[in-house]
Amino acid sequence: MKNTYKSLIICVLVALISVGTSYSVLAGNRDRSGQAGASHLLIDPWARSNGMANAGVAEIRGLESVYSNVAGLTFVKKTDFAFNRTQYLVGSNCGININALAFAQHLGKKRDFGTLGVSFSTMGFGNIPITTVAQPEGGLGTFSPSLSIIGIHYAKSFNNFIKGGISLKVINERIADLHATGFAIDAGVQYIAGKFENFKIGVTLKNIGLPMSYKGDGLSARGVINNTGTEQTLEVRSAEYELPSMLAIGVSYDFLWFGGEYASMSKEELAEEGLTRDEAKHRLTLAGSFTANSYSRDIFAIGIEYGFMNYFMIRAGYALENVTRAHEVNENGEQIVSAILFNSDSFFTGPSVGATAVIPLKKGNTGSRIYIDYAYRFTHQWRGNHVIGIKVSL
Repeated sequence: MKNTYKSLIICVLVALISVGTSYSVLAGNRDRSGQAGASHLLIDPWARSNGMANAGVAEIRGLESVYSNVAGLTFVKKTDFAFNRTQYLVGSNCGININALAFAQHLGKKRDFGTLGVSFSTMGFGNIPITTVAQPEGGLGTFSPSLSIIGIHYAKSFNNFIKGGISLKVINERIADLHATGFAIDAGVQYIAGKFENFKIGVTLKNIGLPMSYKGDGLSARGVINNTGTEQTLEVRSAEYELPSMLAIGVSYDFLWFGGEYASMSKEELAEEGLTRDEAKHRLTLAGSFTANSYSRDIFAIGIEYGFMNYFMIRAGYALENVTRAHEVNENGEQIVSAILFNSDSFFTGPSVGATAVIPLKKGNTGSRIYIDYAYRFTHQWRGNHVIGIKVSL
């Protein structure tokens, strides 16, 4: 027990130091907004984490954790496949869609060698008319930008309490005559404690990599050298841009109710049985996270999820991007705070909702299952984001 508390204290201290470092080194502010590139790295393509507004940094488990906190990949005990599709900013007439595909395999049978995963996500924008200075109305055809991320992930349980993971991502941005390629690393840790393994702390550092720049024929032009009459191809060098690095820390707690044969047992007896959330009839999870962005506003998020016997889950979340204070002058001429305003610098309004339906293929909590996920995030303009996915757990 003493070692458990020592490990918990160490994790909390590391998390606090990391957050403090993020403010001094990576702290996001409005003045730096727009100075980073590859911003699609900050878009979550998975329905489960979207339904809780990305508050589940400590809570996330399974294949979907490759975005929020790769340490959660350790909960894949056999083989998982997943596909998610996002309709981005529905009603904007842009036709923006995100497709995410992932696979994970637990390594070892008698001995735990960790979990290895591969993911691929792509963001498409449909066909966009080509325009030039000479022909601003178009008529030259269309082009289709594409943004893609390929990730290789590995996670392992160091003991019953500490889980860690790392990801290597290849980023590609491309149009017909221009492209940029970069590399980024994610790392995450989850700490689990409590009689029923129901208290969790998660820390993840994401999108750490070298600057990217564009290359291709789109940056070249034909020109005549002065006083020679010779025509040559001139290439303009693209400016480099940084990746949108970020640090997130989260906590979560599971309230568990065991029914059936466990209904008459005390908490001590339940703990001796080694029961966890997988055996609970009803589960209510509260989660919260803080995200320190390098090139945009920091985000506070809270989430809640209810689960019934691992057959059905419903969740909701709220992401807070900006808090401002409204002032007014009182009778003595002093400025006082009249109201606290919760605003958003992005098109998200804050709330999100989601649900998961589970179809068991075998009896028992360890049997093969099919998960059908859905999430919706509210936006100021247009009609929000819809995310739907399917996962097969063998």
